[in-house]
Amino acid sequence: MTDAHGQVKLRHGDEEVRFEQEPFPLYPGEQLYGKVSPLQVVAPLTALKLRATRDFHVNKTKISAGDEWLFPGPGTYLPRVEITVVEVVRATIVGPNQALRLRAKKEFVDSHGIKRQTGEEWIVREEGAYIPNVHEEIVTTVAAVILTEKKALHLRASRTFEDAYHIERKAGEEWLITSARTETYS
Repeated sequence: MTDAHGQVKLRHGDEEVRFEQEPFPLYPGEQLYGKVSPLQVVAPLTALKLRATRDFHVNKTKISAGDEWLFPGPGTYLPRVEITVVEVVRATIVGPNQALRLRAKKEFVDSHGIKRQTGEEWIVREEGAYIPNVHEEIVTTVAAVILTEKKALHLRASRTFEDAYHIERKAGEEWLITSARTETYS
C-alpha cells in the first residue's frame, strides 16, 4: 500500500509470518527477520506450551497477552507473531500400579471438569500417557500399595474431599482400606 505521495506505508516495529507463496519483494524499510525455516512438527505424546505475547482474536475468542495453552501432537504448528513457543511438553507414562500426584499452579478447571485451586494436590490413576495442563505440575509418581489379607492401610483425611470410591471424607476422618475393597491403593 502507498500513501498519497507514493510512499510505501509501513507498520514500524511490527513483524509478519509468511508461509509458502510466490516470491515477493521487500519494500523500503522492511527487512528479513531470521531465515526461511521448516514448520515445527509436534510428535505424538508431546505438546507445545504456547504463550500469547500480545492480545489478538481467534474465531471471536479474545486471547490476552500472557495466556498460556497447549498445542497437542501429532500435528504441524503454524507460527504466529503474537505467540511464542515456551517449551515442548512430553507425556508421562502411568503404568500399572502407578499414579501421578499433581499440583495446581493456579486456579483452573481440569480435563475432568473439576475446579482446582492454587496449590491443591490430587492423584491421576488412569494408565497410559498423561500430558499435564499448563496450570498443573507433576509432583511425583506414586507407586500403589499392594494390600493382602494381613496388610491394610489406615488413612486420615487432611481436608474434606471425595475419595476414589465416591465417598465424601471429612477433614480429620480416619478409615481403613482393606483387600476386601481393592487389591492395590495409590
